[in-house]
Amino acid sequence: MLNVAICEDNLELINVYRLIFKNYMKEHPEHEMRIVVSTGNPSELENYIKYRSDNNPMFYLLDIEFADSETKGIDIAAEIRKNDATAKIVFVTTHEELAYLTFKRKIEPLDYIRKEDGIKAMNESLYKDLDVTFERLHELNSQRRRMFHYSLGSRDYTVDISTINYLETSSSSHKIFLHTLTEITEFRGNLNSIEEEFSNLYLAHKSILVNINNIRSVDSMNKMIYFNDGSSCEVSRRKLPGLKRQIAQ
Repeated sequence: MLNVAICEDNLELINVYRLIFKNYMKEHPEHEMRIVVSTGNPSELENYIKYRSDNNPMFYLLDIEFADSETKGIDIAAEIRKNDATAKIVFVTTHEELAYLTFKRKIEPLDYIRKEDGIKAMNESLYKDLDVTFERLHELNSQRRRMFHYSLGSRDYTVDISTINYLETSSSSHKIFLHTLTEITEFRGNLNSIEEEFSNLYLAHKSILVNINNIRSVDSMNKMIYFNDGSSCEVSRRKLPGLKRQIAQ
């Protein structure tokens, strides 16, 4: 779900922006998007940023200057960027001379739309910006699906799923041994929840979760799995048929 936040001191333009976003949603039902804020008061947007309770990706449409406020859109954008490196920020303004400040303050906006270019041009620009946003979100989600995350104490670690041969339960309660191409690590976790997250991991034994993509061969007689790097693990007789089907797919 993409959250959209609008901050513009011209109330008529707010309605135009809302209509553009709603039309995009109608024309692209495959994308999930909702408008969470549309306001002419920058303080209202600042409060939303400060107290927002979800982790959905954000798309901000901001005016650079507000007539009745000392707060500038660039100030809000700088605050957004401090806490959210992936947020998409689009500026709409008549103050082109302030554009250089977005570079000076390392805001990295997605786009810069000139109000004087008219509603049609604005509509086309926002559609393109939303297309790019959803393309990048798809790429990011694909990357995340290729990464496995675990924690040791207060530190978080990430490994590429392709480097994992298998995971097995430890004798320690609620702990798992992670077997990769280069190391063995013990961390707190649950095999069933990990299996649900990654389609290429298969529960080959009640205590062993294997990476289908790294299997070199299966010895049905001795109930053993051999991986590409020469390492091995057990497979239960009951799980053998399902494992072979997974490998064949």
